[in-house]
Amino acid sequence: MEIVVCKMKKITIIVIFFYSGLNLFAQDLPDELYMDAFVVVSDTSENYYYLRDKMFDLSTELKSKIDTMGRGFDDSKNLICLSTNDEDKIYAGDYYPRRYSSETLSLEHLNYYLTGQKPNSSTMALVICITDNREEAENKLAQLKLYSDDAFIIESRIYMGCMH
Repeated sequence: MEIVVCKMKKITIIVIFFYSGLNLFAQDLPDELYMDAFVVVSDTSENYYYLRDKMFDLSTELKSKIDTMGRGFDDSKNLICLSTNDEDKIYAGDYYPRRYSSETLSLEHLNYYLTGQKPNSSTMALVICITDNREEAENKLAQLKLYSDDAFIIESRIYMGCMH
C-alpha cells in the first residue's frame, strides 16, 4: 500500500510539473503581436505643459496634426490619461499609449517605449512619428532637427495585441 501511495505522489508531482511547464510556455506572446518600431521624439520633460506648448508650435512648423487620443493631463496623478468617465472603463482615468504607425504629434509617457534602463517614470515625450521603417524615421528626424536640437529616435518593441 505504501509503495502505491509513493508512486501516486511521484506521478502527481510529475503531472503538476508537466502542466506548469505548459502554462509557462502558453504565456509567451508570439512575435507577430509586436512591432519593431522607430519612435521619433522631439523632446522630453517632466513638465507636461512645456511639452504641450512645444507640440502646438511644432504642429504649425511641421504642418502635422495633433492626436491626443482623447487624453488630457491629471495634475494630481502627474499622468497623461483618459477622462475618468471615458467609455473605455478599463483605461478610464489611466494612461493608454499610442502604439500604431502614425505621423501625428502626441504626448506620451517615455517609459512605455523604452527597454532596459528607464528614466524617471514621470518623464514624458513629445512623439512626432511611430513607424516600422528606419529610413522613414531618419527622414522625419532630419526634418525635425530644423526645429528641435534635442530630437532623437527610440528603437522600440511595441505590443500590438489587445490591451483589454
